[in-house]
Amino acid sequence: MPPTPISQPTYPAPMTESDLQFNALMDVMVADDIYFGIGAYTETDVNTLYATQGSVKIELSTNFDLLGELAEKPGKADSKITKLKTRNYAIPGKRTSTVELSIVGLSVRQKNFLESSAFMGKNTTIVISSKGMDRVVIFNGLRWTVDWSGEADGLFTVVISTEFSGITNGKIFLLKDIPAGA
Repeated sequence: MPPTPISQPTYPAPMTESDLQFNALMDVMVADDIYFGIGAYTETDVNTLYATQGSVKIELSTNFDLLGELAEKPGKADSKITKLKTRNYAIPGKRTSTVELSIVGLSVRQKNFLESSAFMGKNTTIVISSKGMDRVVIFNGLRWTVDWSGEADGLFTVVISTEFSGITNGKIFLLKDIPAGA
């Protein structure tokens, strides 16, 4: 059987080849704020509500509460696919994604709220925003669990985490270089 000739890959809409360029990478977000709101977005909602820095500010101040600030080591996210192995092949199986965020400087009341069913029992959207609101990461409509550690001067470090199966499309949005404007 002859080899298949090489051709450029095709990407799912709205992705283009330029999305893979180096300047499209998400750079480090400094002094990020974490916001939370109950419920979930559609992709159209995200494209509209996060179109400009002004609209980001309006959305976060209207429908979200400030949860805190990311820790110096903010956490991790990974997505792995289970491989089903046969004698001759490895077949892709179920995808499992995990997200873990570390938040610092929370009070006892904030910690207690996060441990309650008012937070852990609901589909919650977490938005991490740079101070300038030009870079945003959205974890959309997920159920979070809470662990806390340490107490310094009455403040806690809290780790919120989630795990979900299936594709990440519609669950995680990374927005960079959001233009200024109202």
